[in-house]
Amino acid sequence: MAKYTKLEKEDLQKITHNYDLLMVEFEPIEGGAANSSYLLHTQQGKFVLTIFEEKALSNVLGIGKLLLLLAKYNFSTTTLLTLSNGEIALTYRDKPIILKTYLKGRVCEHLDEDMLYQTGVAIARLHQIPSPIFLPSQHSYGHQIFSRIIGRNINPEYESWLAKKLDYFKQNIPPNLPCGLIHGDIFYDNLLFNGTKLRAIIDFEEACYYFRVFDLGMAIVGLCTKNKTFALDKISSLIIGYQQVQKLEDVEKKNLQLFVEYAATATSFWRFWKYNVENPCMAKSDRYIQMMHLAEEISVIPKTVFLSAVS
Repeated sequence: MAKYTKLEKEDLQKITHNYDLLMVEFEPIEGGAANSSYLLHTQQGKFVLTIFEEKALSNVLGIGKLLLLLAKYNFSTTTLLTLSNGEIALTYRDKPIILKTYLKGRVCEHLDEDMLYQTGVAIARLHQIPSPIFLPSQHSYGHQIFSRIIGRNINPEYESWLAKKLDYFKQNIPPNLPCGLIHGDIFYDNLLFNGTKLRAIIDFEEACYYFRVFDLGMAIVGLCTKNKTFALDKISSLIIGYQQVQKLEDVEKKNLQLFVEYAATATSFWRFWKYNVENPCMAKSDRYIQMMHLAEEISVIPKTVFLSAVS
């Protein structure tokens, strides 16, 4: 858990009072790089409280409204609990807080072909939900913000690599790609399974109105590697599931490999920024290198070989 905000029982009792809940006990939830979360056991059931350490209240209200929209479309994710006065979120110690229902499930680091197929189906169903107008129109760590690092001489070698990638993406990302509501961060730890059955996609903090193929590129980076290298059979299972619901347009299929490279590069940027600039952490300071390697690896796979896996 990102242990930036430590709450005691009295704090949590004050918070749950706003939801007409009576808390019995609580425990911190491990995991999460930017937020603090607690599992609350109440007389009315189990809930997850999330404290947003870096997002403004307006952004958190957007996340809450999105969760309400997803519930309207019966999309499988955590359900937002509104306050007793009908509000979506509250502020405690100057930080936004939301409360969601607790979903029992397990996180699986390594997904088999059927699990990847199910995930592809779920992503496609998400992409069919009309995007609300309040979503941001670019990804929170898309190429538009790579310049935050470039030229700062924090790590000249990495900054030079990132600058070359930025130029490449600007020159090669076509403007006519289909956009829609995307999750933006489909890594294995944002999926919950009941056995081998996908129960939910969770944590919509990076959701935005953006290229649909970016979501697939990120999912491939987050789910389709084996022994730290891309596994084409895994990619194939994910895309087959997706296309059972939503057929890829030719321009999406043609550019999917590019967007896997883009997603890996964007994730390397986020990790470098997070652990070397924003919240320096020696133990995690080189985690961006793994994503650099994946970005380079996907770029050298022959296009015909990659397309055969997604056709």
